[in-house]
Amino acid sequence: MISHLADVPFFLDELAELHAAEWKHLYVDWDVKAARAEFSDQKADGSLPATLVLHEGMELVGSVSVVFGDCPARPDLDPWLASLYVVPQRRGQGHGLELVRAAIALTAAAKAKRFHVFTESAEKLFQRCGFEILDHTTLQDVPITVLVLTLS
Repeated sequence: MISHLADVPFFLDELAELHAAEWKHLYVDWDVKAARAEFSDQKADGSLPATLVLHEGMELVGSVSVVFGDCPARPDLDPWLASLYVVPQRRGQGHGLELVRAAIALTAAAKAKRFHVFTESAEKLFQRCGFEILDHTTLQDVPITVLVLTLS
């Protein structure tokens, strides 16, 4: 089941810890406290920013966010698909693709014209969902690929 994080707040602390650990190398001052603060701005009313949580009952499977200002290397672009995460033991089962598609639907429903994502290594996943490569750049000296999806 996919829910808005605001509707399943019992996942907040676990997600904050996982997200802080996963992406601390890309952002200055990114830690559990910063992740919690970002989640506190999340909406559950169809507007953005928002975080979606894939879960089976009380078991976290993964999450994805739609946010603004996610890529300091490209401040001219918004909104962003951010923080796509699937717990390691559930990877390779299509959950990432399911979360990306849910984020696209949420962003389209919010009337965005374009949707962006950056990745260190998952270009093919995003291209399978219709994203196209826009740019290659770096974030905190880490090479990233910026992709864009035009929404109708």
